[in-house]
Amino acid sequence: MTLQEMVHQAASLYSDRKAVCFDECNDKPPVFYTYKEVLSLATELTVFLQNYYDHRGTFEIGLYCYPGINLPSWILGILQVPAAYSPLDPDAPSVLSTYFMKKCNLQYILVENDKINVSVKDTKRNIKMGFRKLQHNWETDYVGDLDQFKAKTSQRGYMDVRQQHSLAYILHTSGTTGIPKIVRVPHKCIVPNILHLQ
Repeated sequence: MTLQEMVHQAASLYSDRKAVCFDECNDKPPVFYTYKEVLSLATELTVFLQNYYDHRGTFEIGLYCYPGINLPSWILGILQVPAAYSPLDPDAPSVLSTYFMKKCNLQYILVENDKINVSVKDTKRNIKMGFRKLQHNWETDYVGDLDQFKAKTSQRGYMDVRQQHSLAYILHTSGTTGIPKIVRVPHKCIVPNILHLQ
């Protein structure tokens, strides 16, 4: 079972129930999405990505955004491609983000609409990348050529996210004790934890 299959299973049982709650802690009431709304937004993104994303390459997509009500839909949309998602922190130092993108060999990055003007600096040139969303429709705005970030991969290669025991997401450690480590988490490692919480 994969994370996206778990969400679809819950949505089939509870489509009109609240699935996501986000509170900005700014004296405004929390915002809610039902399972139906989460799936609708996720599917819209999935269709866009499947039409745009080159499935012959790697199956990892970076996600450059702050937490918000749409984040679960964006993650689900990436997982449904199928692809693994790699969170990129807008507040992280650009050196760390560049290192992470290089080590993960990211070819595609979704950028939250208001972060489109952010560029990732490389010694050779500036790169603008992202997608923007217009009334729940994803459109290409800038797509960066990340070829210069090609990293050496292990001889074993990466797990194919189309397989049952494939990657769900990729994280990196903070690097406070040295060089940041890349952590690749397959569905088979995270799903049992979620099932245990039930």
